Amino acid sequence: MRSFFRVALFAAVMAPTIAVAQDENLAPLILRLPSSARALAMGNVAVAGRDDDVLFYNPAQLVAARGMSVSVEQFSSTARTGALSSVTRFHTGGIAIGATIAQFQTPAGIFPVARPDLVAGGAVRGTAGTLVVGLAQVFKSTRFGGAAKLVDEQIGQSRNTRAVFDVGLGRDFFGYNFGLAVQNIGKSFSPTTLPGSGITADSHMPLRVTVGAVKGWLLGPVDLGATAAVSTLRDGFVIPAGGAELLYSWLDGYTVIVRAGGRRPEIGEGPFTAGAGFVMDRLAVDYALETLTGSRVAHRIGFRVR
Repeated sequence: MRSFFRVALFAAVMAPTIAVAQDENLAPLILRLPSSARALAMGNVAVAGRDDDVLFYNPAQLVAARGMSVSVEQFSSTARTGALSSVTRFHTGGIAIGATIAQFQTPAGIFPVARPDLVAGGAVRGTAGTLVVGLAQVFKSTRFGGAAKLVDEQIGQSRNTRAVFDVGLGRDFFGYNFGLAVQNIGKSFSPTTLPGSGITADSHMPLRVTVGAVKGWLLGPVDLGATAAVSTLRDGFVIPAGGAELLYSWLDGYTVIVRAGGRRPEIGEGPFTAGAGFVMDRLAVDYALETLTGSRVAHRIGFRVR
């Protein structure tokens, strides 16, 4: 287990280490929200995951992913988000389709939407969504993948639509599963003039680069899995994150799971995540919570069929 943390430290050293304040003008927000209950419970890390919703984290891992899932998260009485995805085998890898959607209310005249707006609410209604198609294949033991995303966001009378892209790599070394993903490659949304103010609000597409790894151990009657990753956002903000899960199976096909994670929080987030899961044959039910600023907590539940 000590070797795994050496891997995590190496990833942290390789990432940019400039201490900068985070830019609040990275939009749309939906591209920065969790898309998986299992991943969220472990620090929202899934760059080296093997579930179908890895489509939203690293398309190269679709080579190993199978099944379909749906999850929803409640941030407040006025803000919620959901995701669904499905992947199937294609040639030497996999092909997947997925979508995310968010509904929220935000203070009047605020654009782009920031994470704290999800719990603050307001007079202006907003919606956002993505439609994602991903493909992955294996070449000389390395997993290659790409995904195209159509992103749409409407806040009040302002609406923006844009196509962006993700690319990823994955490979196994010395018992570790490594992943590298570059997400949200594309042009930023067009500048928006706030109604009645004459003020033009600008934003930047939240380009994100993530490198991470996964490792598992057999510890007698239980299994232990751990993951760690380092992400760098477009503004230079560096996010180390990671988590672990403990699995216990008392009968073939039945497993209970507890999870915990941590992360360097972005604006509006808290540092801790946790969750649990239950697997019954091909059906898995996952629950996750994430801490938010202001001593608030968001809850996410997901269902998966393999």
